[in-house]
Amino acid sequence: MGDLIFEKDFLNKLESMAFLLKKARAGRYSGLHRSTRKGQSVEFADYRSYVAGDDFRQVDWHAYARLDRLFIKLFMEENDLMIHLLVDTSGSMAWEGSLKFLLAKQLAGALGYLALVNMEQVGVLALNQGTNRFLPLQRGRNAISRLWGFLQQLETGGETDLNMCLRQSGKFIKGPGITIILSDMLSPSGYQEGLKYLQYLGQQVVVLHILAPEERDPQLLGNFRLVDCETGLEKEVSITPILLKNYKEHLEKFLSSIKQFCLSREMNYHTVSSDENLEDILLRSLRGAEVLV
Repeated sequence: MGDLIFEKDFLNKLESMAFLLKKARAGRYSGLHRSTRKGQSVEFADYRSYVAGDDFRQVDWHAYARLDRLFIKLFMEENDLMIHLLVDTSGSMAWEGSLKFLLAKQLAGALGYLALVNMEQVGVLALNQGTNRFLPLQRGRNAISRLWGFLQQLETGGETDLNMCLRQSGKFIKGPGITIILSDMLSPSGYQEGLKYLQYLGQQVVVLHILAPEERDPQLLGNFRLVDCETGLEKEVSITPILLKNYKEHLEKFLSSIKQFCLSREMNYHTVSSDENLEDILLRSLRGAEVLV
């Protein structure tokens, strides 16, 4: 799968985690996520790895005797979790060969894997004004290759109006669940109305804000012709220490405004650097951000 090749040890660690659900869920199957609701299940569906805090009554002791590992039996019930992964594919995600888009696809691939092995439903939508590419809701381990194949084929280019794209996502989001946005959040029209709309749809919203180190701390001085990687517009600039200082101040205000907006709306918000280790992000940072448990 090219960019989406994960080490088996990493996937094993990932399977010990769960999505932290804060809202009521809707659907048809029981999954791994933490919820205050407990369904009454009658028909066996699949297995998953034991996670601390699980009900020991659901442990398959026969499997433990054979494999020396604890597994929980999953059963069909009247509820499950729908997870939508919204991946920004605008030109800025591939800015100057940065690893932002690669990390976005890897995070989506890993989060989607975690959901699928735990019998959740997973769908993917590319956020881009020039495309409406999406992967309909999938379920089960057999869908992992379809998920990774879809992500692998996504390419960047063009513009993204986040407000418009997030509102259009309502065509594909049909019930309450978790929506995870993987984006650099660079949208001239803003993002607030789009995020509010997702909440209107009953979504628990998670914003993973991906930035390149060069965006946080550009190492440029002198005269340059800057080209907008989405629109192609050019501008001659003279970059001085004072200009860099002003840029960093505006960037921090931008990041702070997104964080405060998300907190005020009880959305999960987490900034990610494109040079961060994938395992650290998933197994540590997203736990701290109350996205996974």
